[in-house]
Amino acid sequence: MSYVEKAFYKFIKNIFTSGIRVLFSKRYIFYTIAFILISVTSTIFYLIENQLQGSEPYYTALAETARILILIELSVAVTYIIFGLFIAKYPLKYWAGPAILTAGGGTALLYFVEEIKNISPFIAAIGYLGWIGVSIFLTFSISRNFWGNKVLGSIMFLGKQANEGTVIFSLVVFILSFVNAAMGGYLIYYSIFVDFQLFLLISASFVILAVILTNVIIFVLGKKDDVFYTILAFFYVFSSFTLWKLTIYTVTENDPSDNVGSILTALFLIFYSVSTYARKVKRIEKGIEKEVILIEEERSKKKKKKKEIIETEEEKPWFLLKIPRFMSPLGVLITVMGLVLSYHITFLHIVTKNDLFGGIFTQFFANIDLVYIKDKIALIAIPCLMIFFILNYRASKRFRNYASPELYRFEFLPPFDELVERIDRVKRGEDSWKQYANMVLKEGMKYGVKSAAVKVFISPTKKVAGAIGGAYSKTKSGIGKVFRRKKDKDSNEEIEDEN
Repeated sequence: MSYVEKAFYKFIKNIFTSGIRVLFSKRYIFYTIAFILISVTSTIFYLIENQLQGSEPYYTALAETARILILIELSVAVTYIIFGLFIAKYPLKYWAGPAILTAGGGTALLYFVEEIKNISPFIAAIGYLGWIGVSIFLTFSISRNFWGNKVLGSIMFLGKQANEGTVIFSLVVFILSFVNAAMGGYLIYYSIFVDFQLFLLISASFVILAVILTNVIIFVLGKKDDVFYTILAFFYVFSSFTLWKLTIYTVTENDPSDNVGSILTALFLIFYSVSTYARKVKRIEKGIEKEVILIEEERSKKKKKKKEIIETEEEKPWFLLKIPRFMSPLGVLITVMGLVLSYHITFLHIVTKNDLFGGIFTQFFANIDLVYIKDKIALIAIPCLMIFFILNYRASKRFRNYASPELYRFEFLPPFDELVERIDRVKRGEDSWKQYANMVLKEGMKYGVKSAAVKVFISPTKKVAGAIGGAYSKTKSGIGKVFRRKKDKDSNEEIEDEN
């Protein structure tokens, strides 16, 4: 395989292997097993019950069991989300019991209390739509972590000049945007002349906006920072599946629906969400750490160690990246799992065309198609997020550090056409390969020495200067306080002498 192929396969492989290591580690295995058992059991019972449709004598008991399992899944989903967002950052011993009681009590309330039972479809629908929003952000994160990865990204940008002014695979992205523009135009035509739908018309208009933004990225903005705008362009590429699906359903006039691919994508995003914690879990299981250090404790320790060092603006994380740090790794995991469980419940309803909540779901959503709502919201959100990321890139140094990481380009390598020509000349015997090998080795050594000098001399110098500046500021402030106290003391003595 080529370097590009190996880089791609290594990226995907690392997500799954690292994700499995985290999900089945001692710290997280209980939540993983609970997630698997609840979702798989409810799916099996519900599909069997849906298939029988009252044709067997034991159908009533089976249907009641399936219904209870669905309510358990919904209660666990809500518990995972609430405790993941706000409680999981604290030591497990303080909230494990309350979480179990919350899941059990929530199931009982959903089963016995009619008022709460009636709002259960809304709870599932909110989780369904909430997962879509989270998955869109995760899609940008995947694009960033592939193209911006220090190793894999450097391979993809190998030999590319920083001032070349194009995003990678710009032609592919342009052709895709052209196809998407045709689809958006068809949706506009359909929503106006065939079957007037205001929501579809608005969504299709945002599709055209996304196409315009993508071409601005390719032909204008990409000249300023090819790394960030490559990441943003492929965020658009990865998000195009929703448009294709909506267009196919509109052209064929079939009822919109999710499929097994949607669930597989959700499971992949679970693996991706936790894969970044693999190194920490590996250290835990080797005994270097006893357990995952909670974010609050980690922050307090860092603050004590770095109390005298002024943290520069570039070193601080972007504000949205503070959310997973606040939640802790465990909080991120169970929150994502809770959203996926909510998504799964609604997915079962949509796929089987059968009501999970004994008629309540159909009662509330008789004239509303959640799949259409979800897809249209996603189409509107994509260009809005692209604008949001571009504005943050221009305004926030923290976001630039995150979304445009420095890569090893090895710019001393010759351009591709020149490299092909040189190889042909060597092949024909007109030039010696040793000459080019020595040149590459020489330039590579220069580049390595330069990079090492930056890391050894320039970076520490900046840190030392920052520390000295901080010490000077604090010393100056301290001296000022001393003199102010001395001045106040002398003033008080003079007042006493006058009295």
